[in-house]
Amino acid sequence: MAHVKSLETFYSLLDQYKQAAFPHLIDQETSPAATFDLFQTVEHIKQIPDQQVIDVIISGCKCLGHQHALSRPFCQFLYKQLSKQIRMTSFRPSQFDVCCKYLLDGVDMVDENKEHRVDLLRALSALIFENASNTQRFAARLSKTLLALGNRSSKPLEVRRMAINCIGNACAGAAGTKLQPLFQDFYACLLGNVCTVDRTTQGTIMVASTTLDFADTAVRKVASSTLRALQFLLSQDKSLVTNPLCDIVEIIYTFIFLHVNVQSYGVGQPLNMPPNRRNRLSQPLTSTATTTTTTTTTMHSNRPLQMSWRTPFHKASSLVTSSESELSDSASLTELSPRRQQDNAKIRINALLCLSAIARTTPKALYPHWQKFLPDTFSIFLDNNAIHGELPLLLKSDNQPYSLFTILLYDPMVTVRTAVCNTLVSILDGSKQYLSIAQER
Repeated sequence: MAHVKSLETFYSLLDQYKQAAFPHLIDQETSPAATFDLFQTVEHIKQIPDQQVIDVIISGCKCLGHQHALSRPFCQFLYKQLSKQIRMTSFRPSQFDVCCKYLLDGVDMVDENKEHRVDLLRALSALIFENASNTQRFAARLSKTLLALGNRSSKPLEVRRMAINCIGNACAGAAGTKLQPLFQDFYACLLGNVCTVDRTTQGTIMVASTTLDFADTAVRKVASSTLRALQFLLSQDKSLVTNPLCDIVEIIYTFIFLHVNVQSYGVGQPLNMPPNRRNRLSQPLTSTATTTTTTTTTMHSNRPLQMSWRTPFHKASSLVTSSESELSDSASLTELSPRRQQDNAKIRINALLCLSAIARTTPKALYPHWQKFLPDTFSIFLDNNAIHGELPLLLKSDNQPYSLFTILLYDPMVTVRTAVCNTLVSILDGSKQYLSIAQER
């Protein structure tokens, strides 16, 4: 009887929320399931008090069992409200606890229902994001659940990816809380998803995996989520950068330049193409500058290409294996499916965010690795890219290593190029003290 009354209270609160959110439907009777579907059609509803939404959430957590027909729609509704509608600071600690316990109980109970588990974990990730002060009360239980589901051997992949997202969100802003002692275990778990153990003369370390099947959408998503979670961890605990478990900078390098091939960037550009970012360096600034430009072009054509003073940088075997094998089957990045281009861009962006995190927290540790990401001098790079608006043979070979400027100039995704700019700013901002010392000397 009490359970029936709780359900009636929940339905009443849900209906009141619907009437406030959709006043034009006030006279229209809808089932709770249809109401949940209705809320999925909007991103954010203005002028709705957070507490009204929280009352609906808490009531649902208390009366909807995980075997109830409305449990999955409620989880989807919960994720939408937590991520789009309400401020997490509006949750009282007791309300957070009710919600978190409901979701963790559900994850444990519905292990046979993959889709339901994904919905539960997605809602959990929204609940704990940058909410460490409340999340730390569930540190032990979260650790046990997420480390098991986020393990490399865990299947299905989408459940693992959601667990990885939860790990990253739990770590966001968690420095100094009871979650911090879990960082090392979370770090090892995340690395296990994108790395393999390699035995070297210097000992056993983890290196970027060469066996990940990036033709599989699910694998690409797991890699992207893992790098995103690593970014949160690296931002919170700078000791991880020097952890002997792996060379994290080398791993990040591999994923930043995954599938990068300058030849593919330069393929298929017509000779009469209008000025754009790929050939703008050789375009005249005005129509009156034709003579000057012609002279400059002649000088460029008569001048040998400038070689890097560095010895050719040895690319990680994982980079060569994954990028060159894929691009040998595809003449151009633009020939990849839009979905695959988007997934690759997300991987690169999240890897760049990891590099930015290291640049901000431990610039001294990153400084010796600058040569992996920056060209010797920009003038050399500029000269090597400004001949007839075409990519010279030097860059079409492996004689000059890739740099962040390679991606900045040639990557077709504006979001990736923006991420490169932000990363360069982080690198330079973080190293100001070292650059100023060098200048003084």
